[in-house]
This record gives sequence, C-alpha cells and structure tokens, in this order.
Amino acid sequence: PIGITRKPTDPKPVPHLEPAPLTGLVAQVDAILRRKGQVILYAPPGTGKTYAGLSAARELAARSSYQKSLVDLSETEHSSLFHPETGVLRMVTFHPGYGYEDFIEGYRPELVNQQMHFALRDGLFKRLCKDAAANPDRHYFLLIDEINRGDIPRIFGELLTLLEKDKRTQQVWLPVTGEIFSVPGNVFVIATMNTADRSIALLDTALRRRFGFIELLPDPEVLGQTVVEGIPLKSWLTALNQRMVESIGRDARNLQVGHAYLMEAGKPITGFQRFAAILQEDIIPL
Repeated sequence: PIGITRKPTDPKPVPHLEPAPLTGLVAQVDAILRRKGQVILYAPPGTGKTYAGLSAARELAARSSYQKSLVDLSETEHSSLFHPETGVLRMVTFHPGYGYEDFIEGYRPELVNQQMHFALRDGLFKRLCKDAAANPDRHYFLLIDEINRGDIPRIFGELLTLLEKDKRTQQVWLPVTGEIFSVPGNVFVIATMNTADRSIALLDTALRRRFGFIELLPDPEVLGQTVVEGIPLKSWLTALNQRMVESIGRDARNLQVGHAYLMEAGKPITGFQRFAAILQEDIIPL
C-alpha cells in the first residue's frame, strides 16, 4: 500500500561448513603432534617424505587458523598463512654447515659500509617461537627437511629440554644474548629423515625420545596398472624391493627404492626411454 515502506529481504546467512575429519597420514601426524609436539617422517629415498610433511603441515595450519580445509582457503588467506617469513609455516633444510647460530641465536657476518661486521641475530626457530608467543590463538609449524644431515645436538642446544610436551613454556637462559627463552605450546615441528643415510638408532637418544615417528615405505599402488613396454611398474617395483629385502639383510628395510623414482609430475612414467634412463642413472647408482 502507498505510504508503507517495505524492508528489503535480508539475505539468508551462508551456513558454515566444517571441514571433513582428517584421515590417513595427516590424521596420524596430527595425533602425534597433539601428544608429543613433534614428529619425524622417516623412509627410504623416493617415498615422498617432504611432500607428505609439507602437505600435512599446510592442512593442519589451514584448519587451526581458519577452520577450513586447505583447498577452501581464499587466495588472500593462503598468502598470509604461508608467507615464508611471517606465515605460520616455516621451512628449513639441515646440513653439516647449519648450526645453533642459524637456528637459535648467534653472531652472523654482516656488511656495513663496505666493512664486515658480526651482528647478533635471532635464528629461525627463535623468531618462530616469538611469533607464536605473540599469537597464542594460532598454531605455528616448522618443517625440518633432512633432519639427520645436521649435527642435531649442536643445532638444537637448549631445545633438547624445551621440546618435551610437559616442558613447554619452561624458561631457560640463553648464553649468547642472556635472554629468557621458552618454546610456546602452539609450536609444532614436523621433520623428515632419509633412512638410507642414517638409521633412527643412530639419532641422539635424548632427541629420539622427544619425537614421535611415522614410517613411510614405498607404495607401488600409486603406480596403478601402468605398463611400459610390457613391464608392469607396480609389480616390477614390488619384486625389486622384495629381492633387496631378502638379499641385503640388515637395514634392507631402510634401503628400498621409493615409488617416486618412477613418477613425474605426480603421475607414473609411461615411456620406455625414460624408464631406462631412471634405471641406469638413478636406481642402479642408488
């Protein structure tokens, strides 16, 4: 009727959809992180350890920060979450030259006015812990690739005590800066370890007790029914690893050939020339 103002129809609220429950490896990683705070994915080469660790960390970060699955993040959310310096996920690869100065704190060379100086800097893990302490409502993740390639006791220093779940937030005095340091409870560590280089038994015992472990073995099933010049890749890889386990004896389980050697861009190889090159140049030398 004339004179009556009709209110516009309010839009219906969009229902919030909870992400599907975690399954498979990501669920395993999540369970260990909740129980211990850190996990190591260990496996022979070519089993996708780094890919699996990164995928798990990304999925858990998305869920803890936005209550969404990784695939449902917007471009803005994805960029802010995984920025290499300020995001909730940081990455590092251990190697023989990596030390406490890079990981916790120490003096590092710096060029000032064409003169070399040594400046006191916070290391990667200390910066991550500071960010986590400033944002206690978010989970922060560190992915350490090839953890066994570094001098672990020297790199970790005080962390051998502070990483334990019941010792999180316990404070220690750092000898270089004299600062009080602790590892917040919202920091989680996912590491990968190549068992062809070093077995778990050779890891520092104190460190080994502080991590949970998940073994990743070669998975011929991902090769499906692919056949290359009459060679079924799944059966071929299975037979090769069975022969190795039977013949090598000690540590044979850790020296198997991973399925990733026979894959490119996430799919099984299909050409015989490619298969021959991989066999001659990758698998036989391995």
